[in-house]
Amino acid sequence: MVRYLIDIRQMGSVKHQISTLSNQLSGKFNIRDKCVIPHITLAGPFSTPYEEKLVEDFTRICSDQEKIPKYEVGGYGFFDNTRVVYVSIIPDNTLRQFRYELSRTISPYCSLRDYDLESAEGFMFHSTLAMKLDWLTFQRIKWYVKGKENVMYRHHPIRVTLLRNSKIVCEYDFIQKRMLSRKQAMSKATRMRDYDILKVWADGSWESEYWRP
Repeated sequence: MVRYLIDIRQMGSVKHQISTLSNQLSGKFNIRDKCVIPHITLAGPFSTPYEEKLVEDFTRICSDQEKIPKYEVGGYGFFDNTRVVYVSIIPDNTLRQFRYELSRTISPYCSLRDYDLESAEGFMFHSTLAMKLDWLTFQRIKWYVKGKENVMYRHHPIRVTLLRNSKIVCEYDFIQKRMLSRKQAMSKATRMRDYDILKVWADGSWESEYWRP
């Protein structure tokens, strides 16, 4: 079965920080197979027989976005019913509305889940650190992070990605204001063009050490 996902692929220093936290949990609690690649899910997983229309709508909504969405990385959080450990994501209103518009547009022909259909204000943004944990490990991790400081990080989403079975179909680059093919999205040259633009921003200098895909 073909499964699609729309997410923010975390890159640079924020990816490094989230990966470090996930790796710490992996090493301490031996949960390597339960950790995930740093990302923020905007919709999915879902299925649809209309991939061409999905790509068309995804491209249009991204291209029509005038402001670059922003978010902050906050403290630890938990989904008790699914035993997921995550870092909370605090979106600005631009990101909230962008996600809602995506969901509202593709919902008539995509098998979105109930949480994808939440309102702009009700959707829970998060970056998963570990998932599908057994009950005991989940409780131990909750106790372990109880005294940890919040992550607290401000970052601009650079790209929003449409994936098919975990493979990039296309990816919109908010910095360069263009849609990228899979090859372009994975290109080091494309990343470096983003970095050159970020360097002139007031908060761009922190990317230099950890600019990684």
